[in-house]
Amino acid sequence: MSLFTRRLGALVATSALAVSGLGLVAGPAGAVVPTPAASGASWLAGQLTSGLIHNDQYGFDDYGLSIDTAFALDAVGGDVSSIATALAPHIAGSSGYTEADEYSFANPPVLVQHGYYAGATAKALVFAQLAAQDPTTYGGVNLVQNLENRVLGTGAQTGRIADDSSYGDFANTIGQAYAAEGLAAAGSTKASEVLTYLLGQQCAAGYFRLNFSDPGAAVQTCDATGGPADPDVTSTAILALLPQIDSNAKVARAIGKAEAWLLGQQHTDGSFSGGTSTSSPNANSTGLAGWALGDLGDTGAASNAAVWVRQHQADELAGCSSHLSTETGAIAYDNSALANGRGVGITTTTQDQWRRATSQALAVLQWAPTATPALALSGPTGYVEAGKTASYRVSGAVPGQTVCVSGIAISVPGAAGFVGTTTVRVTIPAGTATRTVSVTDGVSSTSVQTKALGAAILHVTPARFRVTRGTLVKATVSGLAAGEKVTLRFRGRVVATGAATSTGRFVRFVRVGRVLGRATLSATGQFADLRRGSAFIRVVV
Repeated sequence: MSLFTRRLGALVATSALAVSGLGLVAGPAGAVVPTPAASGASWLAGQLTSGLIHNDQYGFDDYGLSIDTAFALDAVGGDVSSIATALAPHIAGSSGYTEADEYSFANPPVLVQHGYYAGATAKALVFAQLAAQDPTTYGGVNLVQNLENRVLGTGAQTGRIADDSSYGDFANTIGQAYAAEGLAAAGSTKASEVLTYLLGQQCAAGYFRLNFSDPGAAVQTCDATGGPADPDVTSTAILALLPQIDSNAKVARAIGKAEAWLLGQQHTDGSFSGGTSTSSPNANSTGLAGWALGDLGDTGAASNAAVWVRQHQADELAGCSSHLSTETGAIAYDNSALANGRGVGITTTTQDQWRRATSQALAVLQWAPTATPALALSGPTGYVEAGKTASYRVSGAVPGQTVCVSGIAISVPGAAGFVGTTTVRVTIPAGTATRTVSVTDGVSSTSVQTKALGAAILHVTPARFRVTRGTLVKATVSGLAAGEKVTLRFRGRVVATGAATSTGRFVRFVRVGRVLGRATLSATGQFADLRRGSAFIRVVV
């Protein structure tokens, strides 16, 4: 049985695939909402055109991405028979996925040869197996035999898959992993040597490299010729090798080393980076690694990866609508892609990245936390300064879930972290007022009130404007907010501090000292740059 046929409990409903159930989670008010895996599967299935992923930017059906879509949908419980039916006529032929006529770059082009592609053949074989198709007749060809024909059988390269193409040999470890899985499931006589060559691509540190050794190398292993670390390839190799973990001790040891290495690559936020060309955290790498670790039973690491992926999944709530509001379930490649999608939507030029990210990241959402605690929102206590930013802390959300903080003419989406919390900074509008800020997770909502103080001229009134030196004068400050902090100064020196009464007044007796002449009596409110006032008195003999 292929690894990808494992059902891990998430059932997905999509109109395009007619699957068996709906992945739902209960909300705190008794409402039910689709799980992130279900909404992602629904979006991904909606990208199919007559069963295939069609690239609108360049105008072609993408057979490889169609298979990736099937792998993802199958992993969360989807029926991929429509993809199998649509893909079958394109497996082989003059312009097929696994083989095609190849032409020169001359003008006009000239037919050079018919090419055969090892990696595509291996991937198609695994797909045929998971889709319950006969791999010896699927698409009108024998995928098992065709793949066996692409396995080299002499010298150090024994077991290595290779293309037969005028364009060059682009076979790599990803294709080798699919070949090892597919041929083992088919009971091929070539399965053992393909597996041996694949295990040779694992480096001493535990990771699998992407590219093979030079064909002329006397030893074809990673330890002999080296290769950069690649989490994506390592994750793919683990997934492909898992069906043999209980029957082959060498496979079990290799998976153990790869698992330990992969666990060490996870960032503190749950994400993973890819290989040398994708060194920053991204959904593709995080999804694949989390999927592999989840299937290995490392549910904590898988859950953390799922939280990061969910933070990048479109789930635009009421009050925080954006250009992704009609793309619920789609998974962004990274932070930049998510921000761009919210700004301009998923365009013809960006749809390929969104589809690839979603197809590779979807499976890890099976490990996304679904417990729904009580949503809560806390904000500043006391007064805040209008025109400045204030922080609001959301808690009680499902980890990774999108929440919408709105009110006072703002709407800010946020994504909860590992413990269901996130902090959103909000700019408080000008003016003195009590502002209401709310948060919703799509099922429940709550709100807090924030008291903002805007600009104001305070009225400072001395009981007498001519005061005998050395005596006390009663000073009254009005125009304050109830409970507002006040500072009173005489000749620039602080002479009193306190808080306003419920009627917005502050009264103190001030000793004027013995210096004669005009003096300033000034007051500042809680925010000195916005709220101040003054008066003059004259100190006399």
